Amino acid sequence: MTESGLLAQLRSAEERIRGKETGVPGNAMEYAAFAQKKTWTQKWDADARTAREPHEVTGTVWSDAIERCLADHGGAFIPRMDEPMYLDRPIVLKTGDRLIAHPATEIRLNVGAVGTCIVRNAGIVFSQDRPVRMCEGADTDILIEGGIWSDQNNEGRGRGGAYDEADSMQGAHGAFLFHNVAGITVRNARFRDCSAFAIQLGNARDFLLEGITFDETADGIHIEGPAELGIIRRVSGKTNDDVVALNAWDWDNSSLTFGPITDMLVEDVESAPGYTWSEVRLLAGTKVFPGGGRVDCDIRRCVFRDIRGMHTFKMYDQPNMFRPEQDFADPIGKMADLFFSDIVVDGISRQTYYDPSSDGVFDICADVDGMTVRNVRFNYTPGQNDMAPYLVSVGPKALTWPRNRERDEGWFEVFNPNANPVVKGLTVKDVYIPAPGQSGEFVLCSDVRSLIRTRQLSLNPDFPHTMPRGGTGRATIAEPVTV
Repeated sequence: MTESGLLAQLRSAEERIRGKETGVPGNAMEYAAFAQKKTWTQKWDADARTAREPHEVTGTVWSDAIERCLADHGGAFIPRMDEPMYLDRPIVLKTGDRLIAHPATEIRLNVGAVGTCIVRNAGIVFSQDRPVRMCEGADTDILIEGGIWSDQNNEGRGRGGAYDEADSMQGAHGAFLFHNVAGITVRNARFRDCSAFAIQLGNARDFLLEGITFDETADGIHIEGPAELGIIRRVSGKTNDDVVALNAWDWDNSSLTFGPITDMLVEDVESAPGYTWSEVRLLAGTKVFPGGGRVDCDIRRCVFRDIRGMHTFKMYDQPNMFRPEQDFADPIGKMADLFFSDIVVDGISRQTYYDPSSDGVFDICADVDGMTVRNVRFNYTPGQNDMAPYLVSVGPKALTWPRNRERDEGWFEVFNPNANPVVKGLTVKDVYIPAPGQSGEFVLCSDVRSLIRTRQLSLNPDFPHTMPRGGTGRATIAEPVTV
């Protein structure tokens, strides 16, 4: 698969998605008689954007009004409103529904009334014990546009949500939760102070996510397998975990389904330079289900273009840190036909980063067959001022943490120190680094091979007196490497 051929395929998918954006929504204000003025108590101060002592909040709850508007018209338009609109349950969208809000209108979820899900589709299929039949009976041709969305639970700046108060759908963390969907578009939406993932989408085909802004959320856009023919474009802002994550394999407490992710375009993505969570993740693996079944969760045929402000593309194996001995990929993940271009890299100090073992922009511990990296600009000199010294670093990683920081309960590995990843078909070209003594100027790197590394671990004989424990894994980058 060539990059140009893949782009042509994805452009045709985009035309197919846009061609179905029809229908005129009803005006939700015409259903104002069904809105209810209510008073409740919460800690989150949405105006000050901080938590404080419990206090009363009075607002108008529009859940019934929007629900009736959708039922009558197959769509709801929310105009500009001077005051926030409140919801006491998720808005549920069915095939063909349209939900369009003025870009300045803020929609807030009542704290404590439900979980952290604000918008979802009707036909979610939850399948953590077996492979899912992709898009079987899927909700189709859904459009969501505009609005400022908040679950108001971001007291810790966002570390995950739940579908409802009982967490009845383990792995559901999305403020927008879309599973078992085809032909879905989310456009020009802003997520503010969300404790959950902004958008969680999986078991999906033909989707377009564009013009998405994060204003303090947990994860940004979280795609999980199976998924194919997706476009993620014009994404920016501040998250508290991965800005974009393609997680074909994932922890059982972080995903509703598992399977391959193929044919993706991720372009025009920007995050804050030097920020801990300015990261993109690609997580492949082999899912082993409780009954012994398996599904390959590969990542194939993906294009990443015009990515700015990131310091790390996390492409490594990572067992479930809450249950590492029970929930891990076996074997490690496979990726193929990956294309990265027009990348502007901003570094982060390895001593202040949560993963001091990270030594490369593309930090890989997976089997990769075909990967091209071209037209990369470093906004720092690799290896200087405690910055990562490599562009591509392949191999196992060792990071040993205590199971309980307050009690002696032993140790666990955050990563997989015994993995033996193999990368084949690596091409790296047109890498620019700062010009010595010329601020703001860049020159072509004359020794690209010095920016490519393989890692090999050994066990630490002094563990646990010194960290990490180490491992036995080693990496291979198969020749030829094209530079």
